[in-house]
Amino acid sequence: MGDVKIIAHRGASGYRPELTLDAYELAVDQRADGIECDIRLTADGVPVVIHDATVDRTSDGVGAVAAMPLAQLRELNVGTAHRPQRIPTLREMLEFIRDVQTSDYRPELFVETKRLGSLGERDGRLEAAMNRELHAVGLADGGPDTLVHLISFDHGSLARFSSLNPQIHRIYLRKEYLLWRMLKHLEPMGVAPSQGFSVYRARQAPQHVVGAGERTYVFTANRQDDLLWLHRHGVRWAATDYPDRARRTLDGAVGFH
Repeated sequence: MGDVKIIAHRGASGYRPELTLDAYELAVDQRADGIECDIRLTADGVPVVIHDATVDRTSDGVGAVAAMPLAQLRELNVGTAHRPQRIPTLREMLEFIRDVQTSDYRPELFVETKRLGSLGERDGRLEAAMNRELHAVGLADGGPDTLVHLISFDHGSLARFSSLNPQIHRIYLRKEYLLWRMLKHLEPMGVAPSQGFSVYRARQAPQHVVGAGERTYVFTANRQDDLLWLHRHGVRWAATDYPDRARRTLDGAVGFH
Protein backbone atom coordinates (compact mmCIF):
# COMPACT_ATOMS: atom_id res chain seq x y z
CA MET A 1 0.00 0.00 0.00
CA GLY A 2 1.56 3.26 -1.14
CA ASP A 3 1.29 6.63 0.53
CA VAL A 4 -1.74 8.76 -0.27
CA LYS A 5 -0.80 11.78 -2.35
CA ILE A 6 -2.28 15.04 -1.07
CA ILE A 7 -3.81 17.17 -3.83
CA ALA A 8 -4.71 20.77 -3.02
CA HIS A 9 -8.31 21.17 -4.19
CA ARG A 10 -8.50 24.49 -6.06
CA GLY A 11 -5.27 25.27 -4.25
CA ALA A 12 -5.13 25.57 -0.47
CA SER A 13 -8.69 26.83 -0.76
CA GLY A 14 -9.51 26.36 2.91
CA TYR A 15 -7.20 29.30 3.60
CA ARG A 16 -7.09 31.45 0.47
CA PRO A 17 -9.64 32.31 -2.23
CA GLU A 18 -10.07 29.28 -4.49
CA LEU A 19 -8.25 28.94 -7.80
CA THR A 20 -5.99 31.93 -7.22
CA LEU A 21 -2.23 32.04 -7.49
CA ASP A 22 -2.31 32.94 -3.78
CA ALA A 23 -4.01 29.60 -3.00
CA TYR A 24 -1.60 27.65 -5.19
CA GLU A 25 1.51 29.26 -3.74
CA LEU A 26 0.31 28.38 -0.25
CA ALA A 27 -0.37 24.80 -1.35
CA VAL A 28 3.22 24.53 -2.55
CA ASP A 29 4.47 26.11 0.68
CA GLN A 30 2.53 23.39 2.51
CA ARG A 31 4.24 20.78 0.31
CA ALA A 32 1.11 19.40 -1.28
CA ASP A 33 1.88 16.52 -3.63
CA GLY A 34 -0.24 18.15 -6.29
CA ILE A 35 -2.70 20.92 -7.06
CA GLU A 36 -6.07 20.85 -8.82
CA CYS A 37 -7.75 23.43 -11.02
CA ASP A 38 -10.81 23.81 -13.24
CA ILE A 39 -10.73 25.34 -16.70
CA ARG A 40 -13.22 27.01 -19.03
CA LEU A 41 -12.92 28.88 -22.32
CA THR A 42 -13.16 32.65 -22.63
CA ALA A 43 -15.05 34.31 -25.47
CA ASP A 44 -11.77 34.59 -27.37
CA GLY A 45 -10.85 30.94 -26.85
CA VAL A 46 -8.34 31.13 -23.97
CA PRO A 47 -8.55 28.45 -21.26
CA VAL A 48 -8.78 30.14 -17.86
CA VAL A 49 -8.87 28.77 -14.33
CA ILE A 50 -12.36 29.12 -12.87
CA HIS A 51 -14.91 26.64 -11.55
CA ASP A 52 -18.30 28.22 -12.23
CA ALA A 53 -19.85 29.09 -15.58
CA THR A 54 -20.16 32.67 -14.32
CA VAL A 55 -17.84 34.97 -12.39
CA ASP A 56 -20.58 36.03 -9.97
CA ARG A 57 -19.66 33.88 -6.96
CA THR A 58 -15.89 34.26 -6.95
CA SER A 59 -15.20 37.75 -8.27
CA ASP A 60 -16.29 41.35 -7.99
CA GLY A 61 -17.99 41.11 -11.39
CA VAL A 62 -20.98 39.41 -12.97
CA GLY A 63 -21.51 37.52 -16.19
CA ALA A 64 -20.73 34.32 -18.05
CA VAL A 65 -17.11 33.33 -18.51
CA ALA A 66 -17.81 32.20 -22.06
CA ALA A 67 -19.19 35.64 -22.96
CA MET A 68 -16.13 37.60 -21.82
CA PRO A 69 -12.77 37.95 -23.55
CA LEU A 70 -9.64 37.35 -21.53
CA ALA A 71 -8.85 41.05 -21.17
CA GLN A 72 -12.22 41.69 -19.53
CA LEU A 73 -11.89 38.73 -17.18
CA ARG A 74 -8.42 39.87 -16.14
CA GLU A 75 -9.86 43.12 -14.82
CA LEU A 76 -11.84 41.26 -12.16
CA ASN A 77 -10.62 40.63 -8.62
CA VAL A 78 -10.97 37.00 -7.52
CA GLY A 79 -8.97 37.54 -4.34
CA THR A 80 -9.74 39.83 -1.42
CA ALA A 81 -9.74 43.59 -1.00
CA HIS A 82 -6.38 43.36 0.79
CA ARG A 83 -4.88 40.70 -1.53
CA PRO A 84 -6.39 41.20 -4.99
CA GLN A 85 -5.89 38.38 -7.48
CA ARG A 86 -6.54 37.95 -11.21
CA ILE A 87 -8.12 34.90 -12.82
CA PRO A 88 -5.17 32.75 -13.91
CA THR A 89 -4.87 31.31 -17.38
CA LEU A 90 -4.13 27.63 -17.89
CA ARG A 91 -0.79 28.67 -19.39
CA GLU A 92 0.11 30.38 -16.11
CA MET A 93 -0.86 27.28 -14.13
CA LEU A 94 1.26 25.05 -16.33
CA GLU A 95 4.21 27.41 -16.05
CA PHE A 96 3.70 27.56 -12.29
CA ILE A 97 3.76 23.77 -11.84
CA ARG A 98 6.77 23.51 -14.15
CA ASP A 99 8.70 26.21 -12.34
CA VAL A 100 8.19 24.86 -8.80
CA GLN A 101 9.76 21.51 -9.65
CA THR A 102 12.95 20.62 -7.77
CA SER A 103 15.05 17.51 -7.44
CA ASP A 104 13.18 16.45 -4.30
CA TYR A 105 9.76 18.04 -4.82
CA ARG A 106 7.70 17.29 -7.92
CA PRO A 107 4.09 18.34 -7.40
CA GLU A 108 1.56 17.30 -10.03
CA LEU A 109 -1.23 19.28 -11.67
CA PHE A 110 -4.76 17.95 -12.08
CA VAL A 111 -6.76 19.90 -14.67
CA GLU A 112 -10.53 19.48 -14.68
CA THR A 113 -12.31 20.37 -17.89
CA LYS A 114 -15.73 21.94 -17.29
CA ARG A 115 -18.68 21.85 -19.64
CA LEU A 116 -21.98 23.78 -19.75
CA GLY A 117 -20.28 27.14 -20.26
CA SER A 118 -20.45 27.25 -24.04
CA LEU A 119 -20.85 25.09 -27.12
CA GLY A 120 -17.09 25.38 -27.50
CA GLU A 121 -16.67 23.41 -24.31
CA ARG A 122 -18.57 20.51 -25.85
CA ASP A 123 -17.23 20.44 -29.39
CA GLY A 124 -13.57 19.92 -28.61
CA ARG A 125 -12.25 23.47 -28.52
CA LEU A 126 -11.53 23.33 -24.80
CA GLU A 127 -9.58 20.08 -25.12
CA ALA A 128 -7.71 21.39 -28.17
CA ALA A 129 -6.81 24.57 -26.29
CA MET A 130 -5.52 22.57 -23.32
CA ASN A 131 -3.41 20.41 -25.61
CA ARG A 132 -1.91 23.48 -27.30
CA GLU A 133 -0.98 24.96 -23.92
CA LEU A 134 0.64 21.69 -22.83
CA HIS A 135 2.78 21.69 -25.97
CA ALA A 136 3.62 25.38 -25.55
CA VAL A 137 5.17 24.82 -22.11
CA GLY A 138 6.76 21.44 -22.84
CA LEU A 139 4.44 19.32 -20.69
CA ALA A 140 2.61 17.35 -23.38
CA ASP A 141 4.65 14.16 -23.28
CA GLY A 142 2.95 12.38 -20.41
CA GLY A 143 4.46 9.01 -19.55
CA PRO A 144 5.22 7.45 -16.17
CA ASP A 145 6.65 10.67 -14.73
CA THR A 146 3.87 12.90 -16.02
CA LEU A 147 3.22 16.09 -14.10
CA VAL A 148 -0.19 16.80 -15.63
CA HIS A 149 -3.41 14.79 -15.39
CA LEU A 150 -6.74 15.47 -17.08
CA ILE A 151 -9.75 14.88 -14.84
CA SER A 152 -13.40 15.30 -15.76
CA PHE A 153 -16.97 14.30 -14.98
CA ASP A 154 -17.58 14.57 -18.73
CA HIS A 155 -16.69 11.28 -20.41
CA GLY A 156 -16.92 13.03 -23.79
CA SER A 157 -14.18 15.44 -22.78
CA LEU A 158 -11.93 12.57 -21.74
CA ALA A 159 -12.54 10.76 -25.02
CA ARG A 160 -11.93 13.89 -27.09
CA PHE A 161 -8.67 14.64 -25.32
CA SER A 162 -7.51 11.03 -25.62
CA SER A 163 -7.77 11.31 -29.39
CA LEU A 164 -5.61 14.44 -29.28
CA ASN A 165 -3.01 13.31 -26.76
CA PRO A 166 -3.33 9.77 -25.39
CA GLN A 167 -0.11 10.16 -23.40
CA ILE A 168 -1.67 12.46 -20.81
CA HIS A 169 -3.10 10.46 -17.91
CA ARG A 170 -6.89 10.73 -17.56
CA ILE A 171 -9.20 10.25 -14.57
CA TYR A 172 -12.96 9.81 -14.96
CA LEU A 173 -14.75 11.50 -12.06
CA ARG A 174 -17.96 9.70 -11.07
CA LYS A 175 -20.87 11.90 -10.14
CA GLU A 176 -22.65 11.69 -6.82
CA TYR A 177 -26.35 11.79 -7.64
CA LEU A 178 -29.54 10.45 -6.12
CA LEU A 179 -29.78 7.26 -8.19
CA TRP A 180 -26.09 6.51 -8.65
CA ARG A 181 -26.40 3.08 -7.03
CA MET A 182 -28.99 1.97 -9.61
CA LEU A 183 -27.54 3.74 -12.64
CA LYS A 184 -23.80 3.29 -12.12
CA HIS A 185 -23.80 0.48 -14.70
CA LEU A 186 -24.70 3.10 -17.32
CA GLU A 187 -21.56 5.12 -16.65
CA PRO A 188 -19.19 4.63 -19.59
CA MET A 189 -16.16 2.48 -18.98
CA GLY A 190 -12.81 2.64 -20.70
CA VAL A 191 -12.68 6.42 -21.21
CA ALA A 192 -9.85 6.75 -18.68
CA PRO A 193 -7.35 4.43 -17.02
CA SER A 194 -8.16 5.84 -13.56
CA GLN A 195 -11.31 6.72 -11.69
CA GLY A 196 -12.42 9.36 -9.23
CA PHE A 197 -15.13 9.38 -6.57
CA SER A 198 -16.46 11.71 -3.94
CA VAL A 199 -15.53 10.68 -0.40
CA TYR A 200 -19.17 9.78 0.26
CA ARG A 201 -19.48 7.57 -2.81
CA ALA A 202 -16.16 5.87 -2.14
CA ARG A 203 -17.13 5.04 1.42
CA GLN A 204 -20.62 3.90 0.43
CA ALA A 205 -19.25 1.56 -2.24
CA PRO A 206 -15.74 0.58 -1.10
CA GLN A 207 -15.73 -2.40 -3.45
CA HIS A 208 -14.98 0.03 -6.29
CA VAL A 209 -11.86 1.20 -4.48
CA VAL A 210 -10.55 -2.13 -3.21
CA GLY A 211 -8.09 -3.48 -5.74
CA ALA A 212 -8.04 -0.23 -7.70
CA GLY A 213 -6.98 2.16 -4.98
CA GLU A 214 -3.63 2.89 -6.57
CA ARG A 215 -5.52 4.27 -9.60
CA THR A 216 -8.19 6.14 -7.62
CA TYR A 217 -8.69 9.86 -7.01
CA VAL A 218 -11.05 10.90 -4.19
CA PHE A 219 -12.51 14.35 -3.50
CA THR A 220 -12.86 16.32 -1.25
CA ALA A 221 -11.33 14.84 1.93
CA ASN A 222 -11.21 17.44 4.69
CA ARG A 223 -12.15 15.30 7.68
CA GLN A 224 -9.58 13.26 9.57
CA ASP A 225 -11.65 10.06 9.53
CA ASP A 226 -12.09 10.29 5.76
CA LEU A 227 -8.35 10.72 5.22
CA LEU A 228 -7.60 7.75 7.44
CA TRP A 229 -10.15 5.66 5.54
CA LEU A 230 -8.46 6.57 2.24
CA HIS A 231 -5.11 5.60 3.72
CA ARG A 232 -6.42 2.20 4.84
CA HIS A 233 -7.86 1.52 1.39
CA GLY A 234 -4.72 2.48 -0.49
CA VAL A 235 -6.21 5.38 -2.43
CA ARG A 236 -3.61 7.10 -4.61
CA TRP A 237 -4.77 10.73 -4.67
CA ALA A 238 -6.83 12.62 -2.07
CA ALA A 239 -8.05 16.11 -2.90
CA THR A 240 -8.38 18.40 0.10
CA ASP A 241 -8.91 22.07 0.89
CA TYR A 242 -6.36 21.86 3.75
CA PRO A 243 -3.10 20.27 2.55
CA ASP A 244 -1.23 20.92 5.79
CA ARG A 245 -3.91 19.27 7.95
CA ALA A 246 -4.08 16.31 5.58
CA ARG A 247 -0.31 15.93 5.77
CA ARG A 248 -0.35 15.83 9.56
CA THR A 249 -3.14 13.25 9.58
CA LEU A 250 -1.53 10.97 7.02
CA ASP A 251 1.97 11.28 8.44
CA GLY A 252 0.51 10.26 11.78
CA ALA A 253 -1.17 7.23 10.19
CA VAL A 254 2.05 6.14 8.49
CA GLY A 255 4.03 6.64 11.71
CA PHE A 256 1.50 4.60 13.68
CA HIS A 257 1.94 1.65 11.35
